[in-house]
Amino acid sequence: MRVIFISDLDGTLLGQTDFRFEEIKGAIIAFLAKGISLIPASSKTQPEIEDFCRLLGVDLPFICENGAALVNSHLLHRKSGTGRNTMSSHVLGLNQSALLRVWRHSLRPNLQENCIFLDEMDAAGQEAILGLAGEQLAMAMDRSHSALFTFKGTPSEFGVLQEQAVQAGLLVQCGGRVCALSAPHDKASYHQLIRRTVVDEGATCIIVGFGDAQNDVSMLQKSDVACVIPRPGCQPLVLSNPPQMLIQASAVAPLGWLEAAKQALHIIEQKHGEQNG
Repeated sequence: MRVIFISDLDGTLLGQTDFRFEEIKGAIIAFLAKGISLIPASSKTQPEIEDFCRLLGVDLPFICENGAALVNSHLLHRKSGTGRNTMSSHVLGLNQSALLRVWRHSLRPNLQENCIFLDEMDAAGQEAILGLAGEQLAMAMDRSHSALFTFKGTPSEFGVLQEQAVQAGLLVQCGGRVCALSAPHDKASYHQLIRRTVVDEGATCIIVGFGDAQNDVSMLQKSDVACVIPRPGCQPLVLSNPPQMLIQASAVAPLGWLEAAKQALHIIEQKHGEQNG
C-alpha cells in the first residue's frame, strides 16, 4: 500500500495570510520518512512551489497553475530505474498569450469589462490582492499557463462567464483570493497517471486530497480520502459528491492540515488492518 498526499498549499498546508508552515514542517518530514508521498497541487507557479520545496528541504513532484503541469513526475517512481528515462514533466496547459487571445475573441465584452487582470495592475495593486511583495510577488506573477484576475460583477454574471469560457475551450477557477483563467485542466487532471504509476510498481494506491477552496473540489472528490481545511471567517467547503471517507478539520492551516493528515492515516491504517485481519 502506498499513500499519496495531494495537497493544496495556500490556506490548506500554508497559513491563509502569512503562508507559513514551520509548525508542521517536522511532521511533514516524518510522513515522508515513513514512505508517504506528498504532491503539492496549487494555483501557484512552478517557481513558487520550487521555493516551497526548498524551504521544506525536499524535492517533490508537484502540480502547478491549477493542473497546467505535473513537474518532477519521475519522482513518483519508487523502484530503481523505473521511469527514469521518461520526461520529468507532463504539461496540459496553454501558453498565456494563446489563452488571452481566445478569451478576447470568445467572451462577451460586457463580461470582460468585469474582469481585472492582475498583469494590468501595478505592483501595489498586485501586492494588495495576493498579499505578497518583492521576490515572492514576482514568482507569483511569473505564470506560463494561466492568468489571474478579479471579478467585479454579480454571481449570476460570473456563472455566465464560466459557461462561456467552457464553450470557448477555457476554464475559469476561483481560489481563496483570485480567479484563474486556464485551459480545461485542474488539480485532479493527473490522478489517473499517479494511480497508474503506483499500481504498475505493484502497490495499492490511496490518494488523500487536502483543500480549502472551490478550485480544490475536483481534486478532493476524486481522492480516496478528502480532507477539507476551514478558512478563517468562512463556511467550510461543501463537496457535492464527496468520497466515502471525508474529514473536516477543526483548525485552520497549517495545524488543520496536520490534524486532517493524522486522522486520514488513522482511518487508512484501521481499514487496511481490517482487510488483512
